[in-house]
Order: sequence, then C-alpha cells, then structure tokens
Amino acid sequence: MNSLLPNAIRRILFCTTVRTLAVAASCALSTTVVAQSSDSDIPERIVDLDPWVVNSQASIQAISLERYRESDALMNVISSDEIGQFVDQNVAESLHRLPGISITRDQGEGRFVSIRGIESALNTTTVNGMRIGTPENENRNLPLDIIPSGTAQLLEVIKVPTPDMPGDSIGGAINISTKSAFDQKGREISYSLLGTYSELTEDLGPKLKLGYSDVFSVGNGSDNLAVSFGINYQDRDFGSDNIETVYDFLENESNGQDVLAPIETQVRQYQVNRERLGLSLNLNYAPNEGHELFLNTVLSLFTDAETRQRSIFVFEDGDLVRAENGQFEFSEVAEDAFRRRIRFRTQEKDIFAISGGARHQFDRWHLDYLAGISRAREEVPDEIEGRFEKTGDALHALVNVGHGIPTYTITNAGSVDSAHLQNANYELDRVVREGVDVEENTQNVSINLERLADPDSLFPTLKFGVDARYTQKEVDVTEFELRSVPSLNLADFSAKRRSFQFSGLGEGISSTLFKQYFADNRSAFNERPGDVEENLILNTSQDYEADEDVLASYLMGTWDWNNWRLIAGARFEQTDFVAEGNEILLDENGDLASVNPTRAKSDYNSFLPGVHLRYEASENLVIRAAWSNTIGRPSFGDLAPNSQINLEDFEVSVGNPNLDPYEASNLDLMLDYYLDGAGVFSVGVFYKQIDNYIVDFTTTSDPEFQGFEVERPINGTDASVVGFELNWEQQLGEWSSALEGFLIGTNATFLDTEFEISERAGETFQLPRASEEVFNLYLAYERGRLSTRLSANWRSQFLDQIGESREFDIYVADHNQWDLTFSYRIRPGMEIIAEISNITDEPLELYQGFKGNNLQLEKYSTTFNLGVKGRF
Repeated sequence: MNSLLPNAIRRILFCTTVRTLAVAASCALSTTVVAQSSDSDIPERIVDLDPWVVNSQASIQAISLERYRESDALMNVISSDEIGQFVDQNVAESLHRLPGISITRDQGEGRFVSIRGIESALNTTTVNGMRIGTPENENRNLPLDIIPSGTAQLLEVIKVPTPDMPGDSIGGAINISTKSAFDQKGREISYSLLGTYSELTEDLGPKLKLGYSDVFSVGNGSDNLAVSFGINYQDRDFGSDNIETVYDFLENESNGQDVLAPIETQVRQYQVNRERLGLSLNLNYAPNEGHELFLNTVLSLFTDAETRQRSIFVFEDGDLVRAENGQFEFSEVAEDAFRRRIRFRTQEKDIFAISGGARHQFDRWHLDYLAGISRAREEVPDEIEGRFEKTGDALHALVNVGHGIPTYTITNAGSVDSAHLQNANYELDRVVREGVDVEENTQNVSINLERLADPDSLFPTLKFGVDARYTQKEVDVTEFELRSVPSLNLADFSAKRRSFQFSGLGEGISSTLFKQYFADNRSAFNERPGDVEENLILNTSQDYEADEDVLASYLMGTWDWNNWRLIAGARFEQTDFVAEGNEILLDENGDLASVNPTRAKSDYNSFLPGVHLRYEASENLVIRAAWSNTIGRPSFGDLAPNSQINLEDFEVSVGNPNLDPYEASNLDLMLDYYLDGAGVFSVGVFYKQIDNYIVDFTTTSDPEFQGFEVERPINGTDASVVGFELNWEQQLGEWSSALEGFLIGTNATFLDTEFEISERAGETFQLPRASEEVFNLYLAYERGRLSTRLSANWRSQFLDQIGESREFDIYVADHNQWDLTFSYRIRPGMEIIAEISNITDEPLELYQGFKGNNLQLEKYSTTFNLGVKGRF
C-alpha cells in the first residue's frame, strides 16, 4: 500500500494535505504521518514528526481526523499513539472510545465489540487485511481481549463497507494494522514498562511493550526493505466478588398461588491470573517505485488461570411458606441444598495470522493480491471442580429481594445459623472434569485489479476483485462426572481467603490442596455404573466439525467530478456449509435412548449492491451518504446439529441447522464539519432493516425435551435499527487563551431497535445485546511536559436473553466507567506515566425480568498502572 514518493514530494504533500492540522508548523521536522490519498486506496507515506510532537495529544488527534476526513467509507480511526492516551488493557477497550461502539466485559475487561447496537458476531475482523477466525466454540464473536492494545499501530472501524470489502458486516468491519517501517524515518525503538496493581486482590504484575522498526538498502535500491517487530506482554493478577440469584414461579403454600420467587442464590469469589503475549513481524520490500512485496505475521497468546470458590443455596428444595412485599420465607430447606464448590481451570487461547502478497502500480493500473492463513484456538486442559454438600439438619431461609442486592438469613430451630458457612459440615459429593479443544483454521486468497480514471474522460475508475475463504472448525468438549469418590471432608482443604464484599461465601478453600489430593489419589475417583450414560452425553453432545467455503467477487466504479465522489458497485458471495455432530435422543423418562451421528448442510447465494456518495461542500464541510446491503452468517455452534444437555439442572441447548442467514439493507448519512485547531463536529443518522434475525429462545415446552428448559436459536421476524450519532472534538485554546492546552472530545449514539418473535406474539423487543444509548467523554490537558486525560464511557442497559415470558428475560444493567491517565516528560522521548482504571468501582449487574430482581452483581475494584514509556 505504499506510494514510494521522493522525500521532497512527501514534504509537499504533508504541508498541503495536513493544512488544517495544528501540527502543520512542524512540516520541516522529520517523522511519518499516514494520510489517505484521494486518487486511490493506497496511503501516502509522508514525513515523521519529532518525538516531542508525536506524543502531543493535539497532533495525534489531528492525524486521526485527517485520515478520517480523506476516507471514502464511513469509518473511524484510532492510532497507536492515541491508544496510549487511554487506560486500555486490550483492543476491545481501545475501540469502545469511538462513536457508536460499545463493549461487553468479562471479569471487568472488555471482550466483545458491538458496532451501532449490532452484536459482535455480525462484525468482520481482519489483521493487516487478513480475515481471522474465533476460538469461541459456539459463536462467531471474536474476543478482542486476546489481543493486547499495544499490538496495533492503527485500528479502523468501517461502519459501512464499500463493495470491495467483505459483505458479512452488518455491524461493521474492524481492521487491526500493525506497523510498517515505511511509516517511520530511519530506525525507531519504542518501549513502555509498567507495573499493574489490583486494589481488590492487592496483587502487582508487569505490563511491557517493545517495538523496533528500521529501513535498509538491499541491492541497488535505497531504503527499500522495511523491517518492523513488536512485542507486548502483560501478566495481571486480579479478581472479583460476585452474587447471583435466579427466579422462578413457585407455589406459595400460605395461599396456593404461584409467585415469582428467588429459587437459588450463589456467591462466588474469583482469583484470576491473565497473561497476554502479542508478537508482530512485518517485512516490506520495494524493489522499485510503484511495486511492493509484503509479509505480515501476528501472534497473540492469552492464558486465563482462574480459581473460583462458590457457595450455593437452593431455596426451592424447601417449602415456600410465605411471600409478601419482596420477602420470601422457606422452611425445611434440605441439608444437601447447601453446597460448596472449588474449581480451577486454565483457559489458553491463541490467534495466529500470516499473510503475504504484493501491490503493483503500472501507469493507470493497480494490482494487489494476498494469500494467508490464520488459526484461532482455545484449549482448557485441566479444569477440575470439587463439589461438596452439607450434612446435618435441614434449615430455614428468609430471603429479601427487590431492593438492590438480595439478602438472606439462614436459621436453624429459630436461631441464626452459621454451620452452613463452615467447611467441616460439608462432604465431597463428586468431582467434575472438563476439557475443551476448539480450533478454527482459515485460508484466504484475494486479488484486486483497479484501473484509474483518465482525468479528461467521463469513464470511471473501475475496480474488480475475487476473494476465496475456506474455514474448518473442530470442537471437542470432554466432560465427565466422578461420583464414586472417597469420603472427604471439606475442612481438609481449608485455606485463608481474602476479604469478600458480600455475605455467605464462608470459609476459604484451597484449589491447590484439592488438585494435589486428586492427583495423588486419582485411582480413588471413578464414575458410578449409573453415571455412564450421563458421561456419554457430556462427552459427545457438544462435539462437532464444520466446513464453510465462501467465494466472492465484486465490481465497483468510482466517479469524480468537482467536489463529488460516487462509488457504486455490487458484490456476490456464495456460501457452502456442512457440519457433523451427534444427535442425543432421550426417552420419556429423560434417560439416554441413543447417540446418533448426524450431518447438516446448507448453501446460499447473496447479491449485495451498494452506493456511496461523498461531497466536499466547502473546505470545512464533508457530507457522506450510503445505501448498502450486507449479510450475517449464522454461527457454527447455532448451525451444528448437536445438543448440550445438563441433566443436573434439566437444561438443554440445541443447534438449529435450518437457520437462514441474516440479510440487511442499510441507509447512512453523515455530515462532518471540521473546526479550527484539528477539531470536528459530526452528525449522522442511519437505518438498518434486518431480515431473519437470529435470537436464542428459551422454553420449557419443547416437544423434543419434555421437562427440560430448552434454549434454541431461531430466526425471528424482521428487526430494525434507527440510529443517531454525534461526535465533537476540539482544542479549547481556539476559543480563549485562558483554555490553552485543554482538549475535549465527546460522542453519543442513540438507537431505537425493534425485534419480534412468533413465540411471543404481540410483544416487541430491543435487539439482544444492543445498548440504545452510548456516551463517551474525555477532557485532556497538556502544557509543556505535562499531559493528562480523564475519560468516561457510559452505555445503557441491554437485553441479553429472551425467555418464554417477560419474567424470564435477562438484562444487563447500564454501565459507567471513569479512567484517568497522567504523563510527565522527563526528557525528549521519555515519559513517566500513571493510570487509574475504573475509578468509581463500577460493577457488572444483570437482572431477570424486572430491575428489582437482581440476577448478578460482580465487583472488580480499581486498577493502577505506573511506569515509563518512550522512544529513541
């Protein structure tokens, strides 16, 4: 993508192209800025800025805005230097600062990215233009917490793809670009070294980044070989405190009426160690002007070692004798309804992508081609859980809900009981082992040919391309229960635990002691004869193999006249899918009848036209409009012909090979007004009409699994999204000299989403996992050696799961997080930095049906980073 121009021309381009930037006065300095050429999609390589300027928040903002201004597609951009201004652990957290982006979190860290209210499974993600898969075993969601934020040189979110981009982008397309040394002048070494401290667990860990790039002369060429290498590493110890309550209808024995009551409460404490390692290597070779060969390699390794201690109180195993005003009284709650469990597991995920190709320019012809492979894998090799049950007396429980976190009082013979919190009163019931092995391999080949328009002709620039992607996915879940176990008392595995924010967790349990005992006495743990069938179900029901082949071609024309640009074209995609799994058949008693291999196949064609219009109304005003058509492919797990059966909780998750793909028609309009001092004010509206929207539906009336709670993906009726985006970024010194050094940025997205399913006729839902209001705000100050930024992100609640009635719908409550960064430049190219994440200790909160029915509350506390960063 390099246009290899002489240095003098690069300097001229820089001064003219970046004329609106606050950093234009730095034109004579030497460093690289990437801007989009208006004549092609090949970025111009321009000169670099002094390290003192590059680290300026104003200059960083200016460069990103210029790239956005010159783009043809509706998109947002964030550069590596801009990423460094926020407290972000991974790529997902960096992206959620952009307009229209929200994220879902795991253990307080961002994981999945939603664009304009559309769930992450309907995004495409590429690394250096190479499509990558996901290690998730059930869906197409790509967990971007795998990739450290420091791996990326540039993050792009294309909200409306042009016809030369993949069509399965109902939400949008995310491209993660790593560094090319052609982006720099000469050798550059960048680094950061931080210590990370978790307030909740009082643990400290390192966060490291090192980057190297240089340009060499090979053969008779001058500076024609670019080498760039990056390494990112983080080792983080942290944890969370959690309380969860589930609700269902029970008979109130005092009046014989059914009421929605708390049937079970769990309290959990997590201790987590997460390691991230990101490696990138880019080689670019330009044998002569207009020609470039490249090889890009990215490897991300993610390890999550987690210990979970939990206590479970199954109130429904007693009798509901009173229910009034949010207070529920249960009598004779069986002794084995009080359970304590200790679990340890290591989850390893990795993403590897390597791609190579070339870009050539022959007079008015441009040719580029790419071939690559990627692998995404998840492995859980060692999960073990010890399940203990209480012995002794049945107990009495008084539970209060509807006023925040549920509270409960456990009594025995009229006195408050504490025996259910003591390890000595619990005996081992069973050991559960689980292993997961998921691998998704993708081969991608593409070629694009473009003929630039003759300036004196009305004939447009034409672009044609073909793309082939072949994906293979294998999922192997090994789970079995060992219920023939030695007589063990939980007190043998007692340990000191850290403080806990909620009541009911009880004494500490050592996963290390339990794992060691199990390893030393493995022969004493076996399955019972009656468990053979259940273990067979557990070991076969979730396994499947799938192949998906996608062949695509497109034709696109670009017309330029005066200040107008029109892009029109169409894309055609052919999809072939086949999967093999296991069909589990149960008899009328819920026992295993048979396990049968089964196969599913589907194929479909998609025609995706699109029109994009860009009008530069004045030097400061750019208007973009687009009509596009996109699709979304059902996830591998949804299509797989298998069943996941939990006989203990009478729950079943079933695949649906008959699903149709999502089909969307999209309209977009965006107005950008560029302000003095590298600022912008943007207003955008958009509309999406989505047919065949897929949603998970839960019912207890499934004819195939009588007596079970069954979750099955289904095609609902049409869904729609109407949205409104606002974005404002400004250097406040343009208003008044008293505000010199202050920068402000804020964006907001408002959505109105609608969705219906035939199983609940007459009701309208918001789209699952769509926050209908999202706000971002930052206020920055930089003067001299000091730079600081306070940022906030707020999103509204969203619907997570649709149940068979309103009382069983699951919602994730709104979330508001504040972060702070501070840096002080001690000398050119070196800064001391301090970061505070989640200042207000914002929890994750879910509720069932109504806000008073708190389903889950999980707290993570605040994280602190301190260290140095720089470049030379």
